[in-house]
Amino acid sequence: MGKTRDIKAQSVCFSGHRLIPKDKREKLKRELRAEIINAYSKGVRNFYCGMALGFDTLAATAALSLQCELPGMRIIAVVPFQGQSERWTENDRELYEDILANVDEAVVLSWDYYDGCLLRRNDYMLKRSGGVIAYFDGQPKGGTYYTCKKAKSYGLDVINLYDSV
Repeated sequence: MGKTRDIKAQSVCFSGHRLIPKDKREKLKRELRAEIINAYSKGVRNFYCGMALGFDTLAATAALSLQCELPGMRIIAVVPFQGQSERWTENDRELYEDILANVDEAVVLSWDYYDGCLLRRNDYMLKRSGGVIAYFDGQPKGGTYYTCKKAKSYGLDVINLYDSV
């Protein structure tokens, strides 16, 4: 039990909305980088990313851009189902594949899509994390709401970057 707790204390996950206004993306990426560095300075070494469009891929690219500066940092992609990016645009698929090619570990939770698989992905990340770095607008709906609410019920820290951009 102690080892699991230690690993959780060294881990955070990302959760956020898919749609981020274009005029906020650069500032959000800067805020993400600062928060990743802050988490790292507190002993966090594992960063879980759910690989959805929007905030997840922005967080993954921010984390990947810091790996050379932060020794021992690990980025774990948690893919809810094989073929997650099949219906995305070519540019989005290329970004997705680039992220997967550069993370330290990729975990595929299901071969096929099923109702609820995106929430199961979020549960997987929460069970392994001591906190959440989020981009959450406060609306009581969707996967980010589910994840932030569940994280708080587990007593996890939720750092919400929504109002900082």
